[in-house]
Amino acid sequence: MTQNPIFIINPKSHRVSIKGSVLSQVAVDFGDIPVVYFDGSKPLSETLIPLLSQESDAVYVEGGDGTVVAALTACFEGASQGLALPRIAVLPGGSTNLAHKLLGVKVVDPQALKQRIGQRKRDPQTHESTMHTALLVETSETKTPYLGFLLSTGSLARLMLYTQQNLHGKTRGVVSIARAIAQLALFPNSTKFSDGLPVVRPSEFSTLAEGMPVNVSEQTFSVFSTFRELSLRLSPFWGRGEAPIGYTEATWPIRQMRLGIARALLTGARNGLEHHGLSSQGCSAMTFRTDGPVLLDGEALPIPDDQTFNVSVSPSWEFVR
Repeated sequence: MTQNPIFIINPKSHRVSIKGSVLSQVAVDFGDIPVVYFDGSKPLSETLIPLLSQESDAVYVEGGDGTVVAALTACFEGASQGLALPRIAVLPGGSTNLAHKLLGVKVVDPQALKQRIGQRKRDPQTHESTMHTALLVETSETKTPYLGFLLSTGSLARLMLYTQQNLHGKTRGVVSIARAIAQLALFPNSTKFSDGLPVVRPSEFSTLAEGMPVNVSEQTFSVFSTFRELSLRLSPFWGRGEAPIGYTEATWPIRQMRLGIARALLTGARNGLEHHGLSSQGCSAMTFRTDGPVLLDGEALPIPDDQTFNVSVSPSWEFVR
């Protein structure tokens, strides 16, 4: 297999649009590296899979977490067609860049990255890497699964959308997330979503077994991840154990919401949150039905007609550090 990587650049992602692309500077010195400019206007698989079929062994992704979702999803689609899963190298290109923080390349200076890529082209074993799994999300209407790292439903998903729609113009990244959480803590009932209703409100949520509901409830939110730590040093999966997926849910209503939010921020979402109606566990897969919204790494997923999602875990993937 050739050691030529593929570069994926999202020119519309926040960091790239403000500071310029690191990968585009690197590509200048490597005329044989294909560069894909992806802005979400069409499926990435249309361009990426033909390049993967030429046996490129690594994909470098420069964009936000949504761009990483698109890259992983396209690579997995290629694998379903018999192609090998490539190594993934994530550079910071968006606002929050959670995937980069936990799995990304450590060297993002253009000159140093050029040297590392050149060295690796000569000797493919000279790289540090981390093995990690992703969430694999399927519905009855998806042709191929979506892959990402953080799946949220209900009020948490609405809070993320609210942040994107109302606060990302003023601040970015963890700063805007912190602003949204603070606003929610201070004004939980007056913080309104785009439909004019409060951001925090109940959602229908049912877990299913063999297609039949086994646990029906009104929830404030649910969150799934293969990561153990999220932005703002939150570690919300205290009951996960060694399971591949951490799953935390909040009943409706959250008791003493302001205190619960403060405790989550100050303690890393570990101590005493059961008192506020939160519970945490680990799982290897779950099928659930909800009336939405559902977000994967900040990207809203289409809600299928049957409102049913299946979450499982992907094969272990190699991430270049």
